Amino acid sequence: MKPSKDNFFKTSDDAYIYFEDQGKGTPIILVPGFLCSTKFFQRNVPVLSQHHRVITMDPRGQGYSSKTLQGNTIKRHARDIHELIRHLELKDAILLGWSVGASVVTTYAADYNEEGLAGLALVDGSLFPFSDEPWNRHRGRDYNLDNWFATYLPLCWNPQEFYDKFLARISNHGEMPDEDREWIMEECKKTMPWTALELHYDFCHTNNLPNLEHLKVPVAIFGGDSEAYGLAMAEEYTHRIPGYSEVHRFTESGHLMFYYEYEKFNRCLMEFTDKALELRSERGK
Repeated sequence: MKPSKDNFFKTSDDAYIYFEDQGKGTPIILVPGFLCSTKFFQRNVPVLSQHHRVITMDPRGQGYSSKTLQGNTIKRHARDIHELIRHLELKDAILLGWSVGASVVTTYAADYNEEGLAGLALVDGSLFPFSDEPWNRHRGRDYNLDNWFATYLPLCWNPQEFYDKFLARISNHGEMPDEDREWIMEECKKTMPWTALELHYDFCHTNNLPNLEHLKVPVAIFGGDSEAYGLAMAEEYTHRIPGYSEVHRFTESGHLMFYYEYEKFNRCLMEFTDKALELRSERGK
């Protein structure tokens, strides 16, 4: 899609957020992870938009959105989603967040009382990276700040080192075709280091686990079998959710399951969307 002025809205603090809006029907909002953009959902939108209205967005600082010096926090990103939902007048939407985006959408549900939502989808995202619990495999586990600095500060002083390790973590069990490496790095480099590091450090400090206990909308949890995250994290989340939840396990692809196992992912997401709407209809009776 060629960007135009219609692909941007201006937030309450004057940032320009890029979004794409395709298809008709139940809205599905796709929020990418750290450094990432709408392009990461290129294998999902064409299929999903045949049946639903699909909105993808570049979080502030990332992709085509403003390169901000402020608002690079989980709470501000959640507020950007709130303003986008109101801008597009969305109702009964499925809000999906991948990786860091999972923390953002969980914060949105808590801070805005699930406004405009029929369901929530969490895709392979740590909801408290500094947690010391055994299911947490994040590099910042148990406030390992030295490991965090060693992992993320090279984004400033040795970007190639950072990207080589970053791509290895999100690859398909250590493998990634050269054409994927090329476009992924191109997209990630649209995020300035200061924006990325401020957001990620705030993300690691943000504990969204208690918010799971207050969710009222149905929740789908997508977990990848990888060293960086692991399926135990997905199982832990569903045990904390009081209402309806379902877990989808991906064992062939790791963190990018929606890209490498896109047929299964698209099917599971559309089935969850139908289930969430069915449950919402039953509650309204």
